[in-house]
Amino acid sequence: MRRVLNWVRVLAMAGLSVHLCGKSGFSEDWTQFRGGAALSVASESRLPESWPESPAPAWRTAIDGSGWSQPIIVGDKVFITTAVSASPSKPKGMMGGVTDPSTMGRAAKPKDPVEWRVVCLSLANGEIQWQSPVAAAVPAYGKHASNTFATETPAASADTVYAFFGAAGVLAALDFEGKLKWSKSFEPQKMNNDFGTGSSVLLADDRVLVQLYNEESAVLYCMSTADGQELWRGTRDKGSAWSTPILWKNIDRTEVVTAGSGSVIAYDLMDGSERWRVGGLDTSFSCSLVADPRAVYYGTASPGSRGPIGAVGAGHVGNLTPAKDQSKSEGVLWSGFKSGAGMPSPVVAGDYVYFFGNTITCYETQTGKEVYRKRAPGGTLIAGCPVVAGDKIYAVNESGNILVFATGPEFQVLAELKTGNKDEVYWATPAIVQDSLLVRSSDAVYCYR
Repeated sequence: MRRVLNWVRVLAMAGLSVHLCGKSGFSEDWTQFRGGAALSVASESRLPESWPESPAPAWRTAIDGSGWSQPIIVGDKVFITTAVSASPSKPKGMMGGVTDPSTMGRAAKPKDPVEWRVVCLSLANGEIQWQSPVAAAVPAYGKHASNTFATETPAASADTVYAFFGAAGVLAALDFEGKLKWSKSFEPQKMNNDFGTGSSVLLADDRVLVQLYNEESAVLYCMSTADGQELWRGTRDKGSAWSTPILWKNIDRTEVVTAGSGSVIAYDLMDGSERWRVGGLDTSFSCSLVADPRAVYYGTASPGSRGPIGAVGAGHVGNLTPAKDQSKSEGVLWSGFKSGAGMPSPVVAGDYVYFFGNTITCYETQTGKEVYRKRAPGGTLIAGCPVVAGDKIYAVNESGNILVFATGPEFQVLAELKTGNKDEVYWATPAIVQDSLLVRSSDAVYCYR
């Protein structure tokens, strides 16, 4: 693997230039989970063509408390969320979480109060500009030892940041000085096996959507960004899910597509009417969906399920579930099993869709044909979602190493950057804006340039 120190020569790596929601006036903002409507595609990023084997961060900022929310960026501001407790517990990696006594059955009910905060940093130097608490309470339910009470990524418009904390049941809108504009309360969510919450908000122009899919109900709320007033809600059969809705602008219309227990459902953005659904999926969703103008792609895995995967074409309505023993229907272009990922959401680059985890799998978007299936470098889990920048895919494994892959039909690891701190865990999705790559660990936010 060729690694060359070259900080002078950089590429203008053109990605998919899509900026449909959270318009802010900055072309290179990363305004919500996975960036926005482009879904983990960094448009016009200017990351170096090559990196030193162990690049030093431009800055590192320690964050009080814990959280897996992704950093988001508007102009020179970086926003994250965190949950701070008097008795802090750092989230564990996959093996540590699985073997932790608290998750060998059901997590213990929390006893200590938690303060949920929105934190604003400077993109230039990482300096904390402000920290604003938006809620404080003893969480009603426990969480997995690898999860946090601030896993949901916020979203931002030109002048407002919207933060949702599922464990607190609070959606808050703050201005860019950290002052509360409005808040809305929901019932805290009872999740399967007390794994904790994880679904992020979705910002779509003047609407903010919150998905609450849990063991007691499953509701998608659409609210006005101006005051939090409910505009519509979509319901489905109850069941826990940790995925985040996507905004799909296809050849026909703009739809909000959600993945929950047993099904994928699309709603009309304007009035919440159900457009289509694909059922018969013997699983819930920890990872989210991905899409291009032609299709929505889903794929997930959970204990005891067959790991369904498939593609739903644009322009269809109604129940698109394939007949028994069929892999296609009028709307389902292809489907299969034993192929999805557990946590990281897939990415699309050109004619291929990629799933990450302990393995990396590539499929043709047109046919669903498996192109390759390879073990992740070192066999180390990739928990956060990867990001496409030009002809490269960037991912961060749970040890903190930055991995760079080539897009296309051949599996190529272009770089494995030794950046992780052995005392920290890395499960958050990275963010890319212009020449900066932001990585969040269990302890801090890092910026690499």
